[in-house]
Amino acid sequence: MVMSVTVGGSTTGNQGFPSTMSANGALTSQSFRFAEFPVGISASGSQGASISISNNVGRQMFHLDRIEFLPVTSTFEEEYDLERAQEAVNALFTSTNQLGLKTDVTDYHIDQVSNLVECLSDEFCLDEKRELSEKVKHAKRLSDERNLLQDRNFRSINGQLGRGWRGSTDITIQGGDDVFKENYVTLPGTFDECYPTYLYQKIDESKLKSYTRYELRGYIEDSQDLEIYLIRYNAKHEIVNVPGTGSLWPLSIENSIGPCGEPNRCAPHLEWNPNLDCSCRDGEKCAHHSHHFSLDIDVGCTDLNEDLGVWVIFKIKTQDGHARLGNLEFLEEKPLLGEALARVKRAEKKWRDKREKLEWETNIVYKEAKESVDALFVNSQYDRLQADTNIAMIHAADKRVHRIREAYLPELSVIPGVNAGIFEELEGRIFTAYSLYDARNVIKNGDFNNGLLCWNLKGHVDVEEQNNHRSVLVVPEWEAEVSQEVRVCPGRGYILRVTAYKEGYGEGCVTIHEIEDNTDELKFSNCVEEEVYPNNTVTCNDYTATQEEYGGAYTSRNHGYGKSYESNSSVQADYASVYEEKADTDGRRDNHCESNRGYGDYTPLPAGYVTKELEYFPETDKVWVEIGETEGTFIVDSVELLLMEE
Repeated sequence: MVMSVTVGGSTTGNQGFPSTMSANGALTSQSFRFAEFPVGISASGSQGASISISNNVGRQMFHLDRIEFLPVTSTFEEEYDLERAQEAVNALFTSTNQLGLKTDVTDYHIDQVSNLVECLSDEFCLDEKRELSEKVKHAKRLSDERNLLQDRNFRSINGQLGRGWRGSTDITIQGGDDVFKENYVTLPGTFDECYPTYLYQKIDESKLKSYTRYELRGYIEDSQDLEIYLIRYNAKHEIVNVPGTGSLWPLSIENSIGPCGEPNRCAPHLEWNPNLDCSCRDGEKCAHHSHHFSLDIDVGCTDLNEDLGVWVIFKIKTQDGHARLGNLEFLEEKPLLGEALARVKRAEKKWRDKREKLEWETNIVYKEAKESVDALFVNSQYDRLQADTNIAMIHAADKRVHRIREAYLPELSVIPGVNAGIFEELEGRIFTAYSLYDARNVIKNGDFNNGLLCWNLKGHVDVEEQNNHRSVLVVPEWEAEVSQEVRVCPGRGYILRVTAYKEGYGEGCVTIHEIEDNTDELKFSNCVEEEVYPNNTVTCNDYTATQEEYGGAYTSRNHGYGKSYESNSSVQADYASVYEEKADTDGRRDNHCESNRGYGDYTPLPAGYVTKELEYFPETDKVWVEIGETEGTFIVDSVELLLMEE
């Protein structure tokens, strides 16, 4: 039950009442208790006061005997404030000698008790106020000592490499307000779920005890679509929506400001902390739609060499999402016994079995990926590409590298996973291959990924995206032409390589020439003739079968790379409580955003595309590459002009 008193249109008191009898007990005179609280009324003017009483839905019966509204002296009010502050301070500790904090005393609650002490009258109880202030400071130090998080007061984000809080650049740290006494963080929404707003920290293995339950808790001023993760063997995940100031559950009834602009924490305020149900097991804690959130995780056997630790993650991946939170704590709760102990041992064993399976799979995938990457280069120095390495081979090798699982945590892809080292090793070589290829290919934007940038146009042409992430040039009319002027080295040899597809009658042509003469061209038609490869006679009747055999490419080193384009399907696993049993416990915790990085989703050329090439030796420092057709439609996947190795 809650009683509110409104004076002059402003609510000056709000008081909850604890239970005084059991739900099915007999009502006697002993069941009643007195409850009192002060109501401030201005000394000037005439004011009216109204009293309202409400009982939340689902609560037990409330019996009211009488209400008294009595004038009190200032001494009575100050004595009441002092008594209330003394009770609040003493309730922080496990004993009268203040050696330890109670487990359920939160860091946020200590700050609020500190505010209560600071609001005591210096004129009435200065000595008592100083004594209580020292006790509260001692409680705050004890709270800091048991908190395993680094940088508890949000002094910086990304300030110390490998330590403290890491987060996205759009997070802001703000000073205390009428809700928080200390610093708090604000997480805004994002326009792309693959680039979420995030804040995380790892609890090192050295700080954890074996077979112990730990608790993450804190205070949320308001939030929308705030995701909270605790990750060790699996991910414990909650989405928390907390209405804030100005909602149906206000944190404060007025925004009182002090004379210097500071928040007036001595102003009367309301606090809403409903006892909501949630989906946790008995004895476990979970976050719910309350300003005070709590989430726990069980730790099995600790291993300093493995350093699994616990990841604490806050994430927002929606445009309307936001959160303001502070007073975060990660602390030891209790040793595991009975069912909880058996459950964490089982979870640990399943995790180790999956880790062994992952290691076995990774060895195979890594070997295949490394062979594909190594085949791009001349030697193990990775400073020169093979002469016939083309862009499709680099894409194919990159595709195989992206088959390495657990390179990053699927819950937040900026956090390295168990296979981050080998993934980044191979991905670095892929990046080198792209750089060397770009340096060797003098055609700019030859894969049309940047539309028609760097190309000159005559007539109507289009760049279309086909088969997800492939851009192709479409020349639909015989009078259209696309060309590019290229600087070259006279006397050096070049390879003009084109991958294209011809629809309908006529021919598609890619011509290379200088100002005068020295012209050569590659022709593409719907009927493949035997002129390209003397020992590979192909007719129109068996053209389709040949394409399937060679994966849509005629260069010898492309053969065998078709398999690397195959899709890598995986089973999505729903986020659940840490030890929840599910039918797909061996399913991957994949992150679909991770496939958008690099060329993870680069698809193969469909049947019908042909790769042709010719050797060209320019006599001047400038050549022109022109693309056109005689009839039908000409579709070009890529154009390369590669400098031959000396």
